[in-house]
Amino acid sequence: MGMFSGDFYADSLRMTTHLNVIFPDPSNDVTPVISGTPRLLYLLHGLSGNSAEWTRFSKIEYYAKKYNFIIVMPEVQRSFYCDYPSGPRYFTYVADELPQLCRKWFQLDSRRENTYIAGESMGGYGAFKAALLRPGQFAAAASLSGALDYRSLARMVLSGQWTDMCPEEFYALHGPSGVPAESDDLLTAVERAAKDPDRPRLIQLCGTEDFLYESNQVFRRAAERAGYGLTYREGPGDHEWPYWDKAIQYAFHFFCGLDSDTTPIY
Repeated sequence: MGMFSGDFYADSLRMTTHLNVIFPDPSNDVTPVISGTPRLLYLLHGLSGNSAEWTRFSKIEYYAKKYNFIIVMPEVQRSFYCDYPSGPRYFTYVADELPQLCRKWFQLDSRRENTYIAGESMGGYGAFKAALLRPGQFAAAASLSGALDYRSLARMVLSGQWTDMCPEEFYALHGPSGVPAESDDLLTAVERAAKDPDRPRLIQLCGTEDFLYESNQVFRRAAERAGYGLTYREGPGDHEWPYWDKAIQYAFHFFCGLDSDTTPIY
């Protein structure tokens, strides 16, 4: 498998950042399910991870070759894929600047019909946010155990109910109230995007034992009320890599138009 790993300066962040890219080069170690021009997937990390977590904790290199995807894995710290009011603009970086850089540096086939985005946990929020707010750039998106009811999560942190984040992080991101603005709210975004006949396809996956399960149900109901046409899949699993390593395969099936009931899970 071809792998690029490097550092570069990003204008949106005003600092140097890291990027990992997997290229499905020809070899005899994996028999591809899909051939031809590789598709392009932006794969986003979670709150406590970085650009290396997918290669560390999943078989993503194997899946890249199996399903014929170039996979771009950026790094956004603990930003929740938001633009800081006076700091790094992480949403702008992932949704706008990074795709331009990848087209320039790697000469990727980045047509909208060939481009996808996915992520787990915080990355699931980021993936749906990018797809819903930049619908002209992504054919489809996948959220794996995403923090999709972001405003409710913020209120939990601000009231001390979830200690994996501290209130100061939300004050830095969203001002004195700490509550995300409407522009960062996926429940609002999915309602608006549902009116677009050419909206990106969405698949939402979540484990039934996940602490974000109810958050996922809130988003699912909002998408259904709006008539978005969301694909939803759940199964046994917690907020952890054994579930996500399986769930990302269903996302690949969805992206490639494969039947998950008959396509093997590896």
